[in-house]
Amino acid sequence: MVAEDSGCCSYLFGSGGEFILVDPLSDVDRFTKQVQMERGKIVGVMDTHVHADHLSGTREIQKLTNCPIYMYQTSPVQFPFVPLEERDYRMAGLRIRVLHTPGHAPEHMSLLVEDEAILTGDTLLVGDVGRIDLGRGDSNQLYDSIFHKLLKLQDPVKVFPGHTGKAHFVSGDSSSTIGLERRKNPALQAKTKEEFRQYMTEGWPPKPAHYEQYVKVNSGLMERREAPF
Repeated sequence: MVAEDSGCCSYLFGSGGEFILVDPLSDVDRFTKQVQMERGKIVGVMDTHVHADHLSGTREIQKLTNCPIYMYQTSPVQFPFVPLEERDYRMAGLRIRVLHTPGHAPEHMSLLVEDEAILTGDTLLVGDVGRIDLGRGDSNQLYDSIFHKLLKLQDPVKVFPGHTGKAHFVSGDSSSTIGLERRKNPALQAKTKEEFRQYMTEGWPPKPAHYEQYVKVNSGLMERREAPF
């Protein structure tokens, strides 16, 4: 599910009428209505990281459905969640491998579903990678996450990113494969960490307005009503 105004992507997947919701935006009705149409239920909600460009709907979904919130174990949030570590889990009838992929944010995780598709959040995008200049990024960590973890996956694995075509070289496509990104993504042509660092520090668009406040609200450090948006 792609929000047309922002390019932010949310994902709903599962089997047997049970669904996991990943990176929901604050307009939670569209997710609950979709699940109702499928005659199913949401059994878990996740954020791949603490978002800096939009309000998360994770806690609202938890209130509506009483499902657990899952986040990576190092997530710096001030509300209860089930901590995930880097290993395989069984959720909504599917095998999900959690990969810790820091760089865009220290707690960032990617989700490999049945070894066939990976939800990469803001780590690997279609035609680009996630930015590192929103206060918590690190180009060396991002390089290691991409080159030493994601690019170790097989070429046919489908890539579903956290954003589509809004900034830098990001494509308007909502999916790709590891093989296509390996061959065509400009960021992945860097031969060294230094080349990658230079790529990550040149030509990026302005930072999102109020990104620091988004992080505070999404981590539970600020009430939404106190934020200037």
